[in-house]
Amino acid sequence: MSTTPAPSDHHDALTALPNRRLLDDRLRQALHLAQRRDTGVALMLIEVGAFGRVADDEMVAAGRGLALCLRRADTLARWGAAEFAAVLTDVKAEADCRPVVERVMHALQLDVVIGISHFPTDAGDAEALLRNADAARGRARQSGRRQFRFYAR
Repeated sequence: MSTTPAPSDHHDALTALPNRRLLDDRLRQALHLAQRRDTGVALMLIEVGAFGRVADDEMVAAGRGLALCLRRADTLARWGAAEFAAVLTDVKAEADCRPVVERVMHALQLDVVIGISHFPTDAGDAEALLRNADAARGRARQSGRRQFRFYAR
């Protein structure tokens, strides 16, 4: 009997986490709610493993470990081959993200780089938030393994 979850339109077949499609919907909902409540949203792009090479069992374990680091209202999704994305809701400032980042760094035994972008400080929409988190992740990767960076204009 296989332990691999059945694929769906909204969940990743390997990790059973939300996929890009569902993440996009949840990110847009979070941004809409943040505008109504005058609060913020942070998007974390998390790359695991050395140069994106991670075995399937390591990805599953990383997904489980990451899920334990987030709050119930946050969304964790499989973003790419060795990448995850996390939408952190009700985040007013960079400092609100630091406890989550510290838990992620502590929980994962794999090399990890994280890029973080904040709405509305760094971006005004989902596309810009993703682009800026990706840019921050690129700077973190250049700094070495087990690094994180916040987006800075």
